[in-house]
This record gives sequence, C-alpha cells and structure tokens, in this order.
Amino acid sequence: MSSSVPEYAWTPERLIHYPLITDGDLSPDGTQVAYTLAEPVLTEEESKIASHLYRVAAEGGEPLRLTYGPASNTSPRWSPDGRIIAFLSDRKGGKGNLHALRADGGEAWPLTDMEKGVSAFAWSPDGQRLAFIAPPADSVERKASRKAKDDPLRVDVDLEWSYLWVVSFAPGGGALPEARPLTGDGYHVTSLDWTADGRSLAFTYQPQAGDDHWPDTRLAVVEVQEGAVAAGEQAGSAIGESRGADIRELGKTASFGACRAHGDWVACPTALDPPSWAFHERVVLYPLTGDGGLSAIPPRPLALTADALPSILGWSADGKHVYVWENKGTSASLCALSIDGSAPLPLLEGPGFFSARANSGGAFAIWAQGLDQPNYLALFRPGDAAWRKVAQPTMPADWPADRVPHSEVVCWPSTDGYEIEGIVTYPLGYQPGRAYPTLVYVHGGPMGVFGQAYAAQPSLYPSASFAERGYVLLRPNPRGSGGRGAAFREANRRDWGGGDYRDIISGVDALIERGIADPQRLGIMGWSYGGYMTSWVITQTGRFRAASVGAGVTNLMSFTGASDITGFLPDYLQAEYWDDLEVYRQHSAMFNMKGVTTPTLIQHGEDDVRVPLGQGRELYNALKRQGVTVEMVIYPRTGHGLTEPRLLMDVMQRNLDWFDRWLK
Repeated sequence: MSSSVPEYAWTPERLIHYPLITDGDLSPDGTQVAYTLAEPVLTEEESKIASHLYRVAAEGGEPLRLTYGPASNTSPRWSPDGRIIAFLSDRKGGKGNLHALRADGGEAWPLTDMEKGVSAFAWSPDGQRLAFIAPPADSVERKASRKAKDDPLRVDVDLEWSYLWVVSFAPGGGALPEARPLTGDGYHVTSLDWTADGRSLAFTYQPQAGDDHWPDTRLAVVEVQEGAVAAGEQAGSAIGESRGADIRELGKTASFGACRAHGDWVACPTALDPPSWAFHERVVLYPLTGDGGLSAIPPRPLALTADALPSILGWSADGKHVYVWENKGTSASLCALSIDGSAPLPLLEGPGFFSARANSGGAFAIWAQGLDQPNYLALFRPGDAAWRKVAQPTMPADWPADRVPHSEVVCWPSTDGYEIEGIVTYPLGYQPGRAYPTLVYVHGGPMGVFGQAYAAQPSLYPSASFAERGYVLLRPNPRGSGGRGAAFREANRRDWGGGDYRDIISGVDALIERGIADPQRLGIMGWSYGGYMTSWVITQTGRFRAASVGAGVTNLMSFTGASDITGFLPDYLQAEYWDDLEVYRQHSAMFNMKGVTTPTLIQHGEDDVRVPLGQGRELYNALKRQGVTVEMVIYPRTGHGLTEPRLLMDVMQRNLDWFDRWLK
C-alpha cells in the first residue's frame, strides 16, 4: 500500500467520497442507461450530498457526465422516443423541480417551478406530457400570516397534501408550461402511472396526509382531459375497500408500493387484511375499462412471493407478467408474476445485493454491489443467464481498495430453534484462533435487513473503519427482519426485546464459541429500532462494555404519544397503551433502567419527528442520574436520518472514538 495512506485509511473523510449509484433508467430501445451518482459538496458554506446524471451505452464504454455544479439532479427518466431525459433538479431555490435535457447532451431546461418541489413523475405514452406529484403552493393568505408571525398550525387540519398534476412537455428556450392539478385536498397522492392510451392516470392516494395513514391507501383513476377523479369519490373507495369479500380478504391498502399500469390492468402491491406494519403483501391486478374507468370485473390477486413484500418494477412487453423485486435473505431477487396467478418465476438472485428498474421492453437497469465489490451498473434481460456489467464509478485516486475487510454471511441457531442469519466482518489481518473485540450493529425497522453491501462505504457505523481498528463486526438479522418472509417479519409482534434479543445474544455466543469474539470486549450499537435494541440490551445484561444508541426508541409509551406514526407500536404490541400498559412497560428500556452500568453514547437528530428527541433525552437523564458514563450529541437540522455529510462524518468519528475508548 502507498505510504501516503495513513495508519487508518478508512477515515470518515475518505469514506464520505464513495461514489454511490442511487438510481438508473434503461432507454426504451435498451441501448442506453441513464443513472445518478451521489457525491458530497463540502465548502465553507455548504455541506450536502448532490447527485449528478450520467449516460452510458448498454454495451459499455466510457460514461458521459450530463450535469455539473452544486445542484443535485436525480430520477432520470427517458422519454418514450428516447431523445429526452427528464429529471428532478434543485438548481433553483433548493427544491427539486422537473427539468429536461437532450439525451445527447447540452443545457437542461425547466418544466416546472413548484414552490415546494416535485417528488415523483412519469412521461405520458406519447411523450407530450408529464404527470407528477407535488404539494400546491401556499395561499397568499397563508404566506401573509406566516410573514406576520400569525400562523398557528392546527394538527390534522392544516395538512400538506401532495396533489397529482400534469404538464405539457415544452422544448427548451420557450415559456415555462403551466402545470394543471388533477386532484386536491383529500387526495394525498403517493404513486402514479399512465394508462396505455394516455387518456388517464392510475394513482394511489391516502384520504389523509401522513405516513401513519398508509393503511387507508387506495387506488384510483383520473381522466386527464377533464381533470376529475373517475366516478367521483367512489373511484377511490370502490377499488380499495367496498368491492365485497374478495377485496376485504386482500386488504384495502396498496401500502407504500407504487402502482404500474399496462393494457387493461393496474398492478399494485396490496396488503393482506388487516394491514400490518410488519407488512404482508401481494401484487393485485385491478381491471380498467376501455375508457380508462373502473371495471366491474373483480381484482385479480397474483401469487404470493417468497418475502411477501414485492416492489413492482414493470411489466413484460407482452403484458403477461409483472416484474417484481424483493429482499431474499442478505441478497435480493427478481421474479416474474404471471397474470394467470401461477407460481412466481425466478429471474435473478444476487450475487451480492442489488436494485433495479425495468424499461417498457421488459429489460432492466441494475445497480449492484457485493461485500468486497463497490457498486456498479449492470444490464439484464429475461432469459439471460446473468446480468452484464455496464459501468463502474471511478473510485477516488487515493481509495485504498487493498484494505477492504473480508466479510461473510453466517447462520446460527437461536434459543428456540429459529435459524438466524447475519454478516460478520473480520478485522484486517485477522488470525484464526485469536479472539478480537467485537461490536454488534443492529439495523433499523425492525423490518430492515443487512444485505451483502460493500463494506467500505459511509455508514453511521462504518464497517471498514471498525475492521481496520481491529474489531469483529456482527450485523445480525434477528426475527422481525426482512428477507425471510412475512412470518419471520411478524415473529417479534408483542415481543420486542424478547426473541429478537435472544437471537442477537445467541449470535454473539456463536462467535465466542468459534474463538472469534472476545467475551470481555463486547460493544453494541444501532440506529432507530437498532437504537431501541441497544438501549434494551444494556438493561438486560452487563456483558457489553460500551453502547451507542442512535435515534433510539427508549420509552414505548411516550414514543407512541409523540411520534408521527402513532399506529406503529399499537400494531406491533397489539394493544393501545391505555388498554395494556404492562406490555409497553415490560418492553421499554426506560422502565428497566435501575442498575444499568454500561457507558453509553447517545446521538439524535434535533428535528426527528419519527423518533422524537425526547426519547434520547429520557435515556440520557436516566443514565446520568445513576452516575453512568454517558454522552449525548444532538444534530441540528437533522430528522430521523443524516443528510449532511459533515454531520454524518461526525457521527462516524464519535462512534469510532467511543468504542476505542472502552474496548481497547
């Protein structure tokens, strides 16, 4: 290795420059791929992650960079004729608005100027219009009241709705086209797609804005010319909840997934009834009439997939299959669902971990990675034996690729027979037979999953950095995690801190038995649910010499009363706290704090509404009042996740320093 590489090569400052592919789109004719790469913008006045657009031939070759500068450019989408790439850019006012550029390069031009930005969009089949989702601008009265500081906010009344809009495509150099809303208040739109004839739009919406209301998600159709929801209010409810026993059996919700239309059908991920935060879904086909309205034919459920949490990527060109992606263990899978309801047809599994997007011809742009393989762009067509690599981002010149630690997927039995899977990352220079200080990193969710992702990329708890410092890192996927089917995801209901805790501890014991983990030098860390589990673990055992709690749920009752998803824990615990306070108390770290001695670092976003800051403060004060060594760091301008690279680097460095302090 070059002498220019410092003692610790995997510093947060180096990791933050990892070039991450975040999206991709294959041209309609399958000859070109547009994709985005994220990179940090760090100046004296700026700290943000910006994405830029690239284009590369499907046969490979040198990628062409299409956008430059400090603005972030995301979501590239080809026009139906393959001549234009539409995308979102925050180059004006910091809000992502629709822009377009010629596929062969040149200056981009705006198509919208929405005050609060655009979240998603789609081209019409003829390429003459684009539909998009965006909140409306504030009224003149609202702006005046805010300026006068006379602007109280009424909870569940003064909501920010996301409307469905349509705008004509306009070549560059002309006047900005006028966008027209197709929906209003009462329709919080979450996904959209054009019907084949271009006359209508299928869309999912919530009758009330906010993530807590996803169980009420409905599917509707809007006729673009008239701008009215098809069949009025009945269009949204008939397809979602009042079509009789068949629909009630499948559930009325389309979940968080996006709908995709083709021919006479709209495919939509739909929760089995009752909808659950652990998620148990299948793809359902909803029929359309020839005029773009709703048919009297009952919806058609397709086969259940292995993980029962499919994301729709698109349709086959002949309309006989719906393509879906989902987690499979620590990897991912791509399969085809026949519209006749027969068993899923596997198309692709791993290696490593990947995401994908289908074009209109049924081919896929894939961005993939492996435990020791940086992310890259690939192309896959059904019938191919494997995907074909198209491009790989250029790594920074000083990237120490020879210091990527070795990782592997491991399995172990839990205390009650469950087989648990996880990923172990070994220290650089690992010597078999030697026991090392070991850190447990618990993921969020709890329905998240640790996949076979590249070890040397930025993370709240950076794997490569810990391995370089001599740690073993265990990333378990305990019961409740994704990738193992609905029953496994639901196995921690009413049991947070029970079976999942034993799954994690049995994984640590397995590493100790193998002579890998030093039982006297153990640490644990995690964010969100991972923070919950970390705070819970230190109330149950003194085996861990240090802990780091990130945005952790520590008091299940006060969390439920203050979070923006108040239905989340009542679903998992199967009771409201006023009906069964004991289950909330028994599974909360805050009601089991007496006698805790583990030194603990607490990190929390100041503006977190998912897991409010008070959760971290409660834990901090309980530890401090008992004389436990505890530090708490609050990150300004930060919600439930880190978006500013300098703050992310701070989180990483503090975790590295914290465990060095206590485990070395």
